[in-house]
Amino acid sequence: MKEIIIAGVLTSMLATSPVWAASTETASSSVAASASLQKEVTDAQNIATQGMVAVRDIRLARVAIFQGQPEIAKKLTADAQKMLADDSTDWTRFEKTDHKARMIDDKYVIINAAIAVSENYIATPEKEAAIKKANARLAKGDKKGAMETLRETGIGIMENQELMPLNHTRHDVAEAQRMLNNGKYYEANLMLKNAEDAIVVESEVVVDR
Repeated sequence: MKEIIIAGVLTSMLATSPVWAASTETASSSVAASASLQKEVTDAQNIATQGMVAVRDIRLARVAIFQGQPEIAKKLTADAQKMLADDSTDWTRFEKTDHKARMIDDKYVIINAAIAVSENYIATPEKEAAIKKANARLAKGDKKGAMETLRETGIGIMENQELMPLNHTRHDVAEAQRMLNNGKYYEANLMLKNAEDAIVVESEVVVDR
């Protein structure tokens, strides 16, 4: 039951939060609203996946350098650079502008998120009724009402987000690619490390107990 609640919370957050998605006009029907919601969630997932794959390639490239496999490091770095420079991706739609973990002046995009629940679920008639009510509100897009209902059940929810400074990462990866091509492998490793270290983690209380 807890998993059902959290899935609904994530879907509602991704589709309705100004951090994750651009505002949309009120749908003319429940079918249209559902289709729009699903598209926003899919787009957000694609952005997160794209950013995560780039970071994965950065980390693997560093491993390849110290394993004496420069050609593999070059390919991984080139793949990361291509992923980050993809002009078909509107990164700004998923930029987080209200975060507190800012380290440098840049556009931060969310590349990963995890939900922590501070309650071991024990079924009671009252909680079952409250959860059913919360799910019904989530189904209608009523995020605020669902959050209030979950709060009444005594469930605390914390979201941890990984934020990537987009322009900073693009620059460092491009520089690392240039260094690798010039045989400066150790220097390229330091540049990739600089990109990796710039990623920050921010925690937000979604539902306070």
